[in-house]
Order: sequence, then structure tokens, then C-alpha cells
Amino acid sequence: MDAGFKEELIEWGVDWNEILDRFMGNEDLIARFMFKFLNDQSMNDLTKYLAEGNVSEAFKAVHTLKGVGANLGLKGFLTPVCELTEILRAGSMNGYKEKYDLIKPKYDSLIAILQKYQAT
Repeated sequence: MDAGFKEELIEWGVDWNEILDRFMGNEDLIARFMFKFLNDQSMNDLTKYLAEGNVSEAFKAVHTLKGVGANLGLKGFLTPVCELTEILRAGSMNGYKEKYDLIKPKYDSLIAILQKYQAT
């Protein structure tokens, strides 16, 4: 794994020790799974369903994002993702925008890091 890639992931908020343990110390495997995150549609779905006011589908999308984020140690946005999950789980959209506005820029910055290193 590229040292710069690892450093940027850690700076972004990836819990490196957690995922290093989860992936049995295999940094190349970590990189492969991080790059697979580029194909995950849960954030796009979340954005779409929130815009439509579709609470049940938005909940499914954010719950998926929460699970993937937890498995990849994406602590850089996991707190607001978990909070949004609970808002939507309750069948509400009260306060969703504040949480979404915390998640989206962190998500975008992670995607930018992944895209930067994907080609290398």
C-alpha cells in the first residue's frame, strides 16, 4: 500500500489499528476494500431519498452506509451517520439536514482520496 494513501486515510479519520486487525495486517487487502467503496451506492441513494422525503428508503441507505463505514473503520463520518440512522429509524426527518451536511463533505473528501490513489 502506498504510504501517502495510508497517511491520508488516517488523517481523514480511518481507524487504522481497527481495520489492520480486521484485515489480519494485510494492507493490500485494506486498499482493495477501500477502493470497492467507490462503487457503493448508499450515499447516492441516501441523497436521492432524502431529497424525495422518502424516510424508509433513506433509512435503508444510511443504515447500509453505517455498516460499510463501520466495517472499513471510517470513523471520520461515522458519528453523524449513526445519528442520522437513528433519526430516520424513528420515521422522522427532523434534524436530518444538519447531520447530512456533516456527512456529505466528509464523504466527498474520502472519495477524492480514493480516486487519487486508485489509478496508482
